[in-house]
Amino acid sequence: MLPHGGPEAYDRLAFDWQAQYFASQGYLVIQPQFRGSSGFGIRHVMLGEGQWGLKMQDDLTDTLMAMVNEGYADQSRVCIVGSSYGGYAALAGVTYEPDLYQCAVSINGVADVNMMLKDDKKAYGAESSTYAYWQRVSTKGNMDDKHLEKISPINHVDNINVPVLLVHGERDSIVPLKQSEEMYEKLVDARKPVELVVLDEGDHYLSTYKNRLEAWRKVDSFIKKHL
Repeated sequence: MLPHGGPEAYDRLAFDWQAQYFASQGYLVIQPQFRGSSGFGIRHVMLGEGQWGLKMQDDLTDTLMAMVNEGYADQSRVCIVGSSYGGYAALAGVTYEPDLYQCAVSINGVADVNMMLKDDKKAYGAESSTYAYWQRVSTKGNMDDKHLEKISPINHVDNINVPVLLVHGERDSIVPLKQSEEMYEKLVDARKPVELVVLDEGDHYLSTYKNRLEAWRKVDSFIKKHL
């Protein structure tokens, strides 16, 4: 399962180096265009507002089960891998559907939505369009503490019962490294199987050949170990 980032983005019928890697290793690659994805009209985008960890996550689950029911996927051998919002979806997948996946890889992913919004507010200002945008997309303005806690995987690590790999760029300016560092600490404290790889000088997009190679060598060994 390879959910895209954004989340207001979409997977095109074009070369995708991450998907191609998995396909080259013989894996079925599932890339759902879940609600909140762009490219399918404004209504499809708006249906994702405030649905982080909720209906957007249900779309991934429903897609996977459709592939299982049609005989394409083996339910006992599924890993969820994603970057940025996709990294959030990977962590949410093993948090809210703990029996669905056998492992998870979060690359530069969000673990704590409340932390994300606080950082955006501090960086851009309470009245900024950027802060308003991320409030709308992630919570649809529902800033209640209980809701933010509910949709943040970092608060529910006790539900996780499969190995997790966290990969994060040291200099990620979009999703700060502390998101993965704090998720790692919570998982370690809960005695959950977790690994953290910090990419030296890495940014949000694995822009350099060195970082891509280091990250994917680790992803390759991790997935082959746990599937």
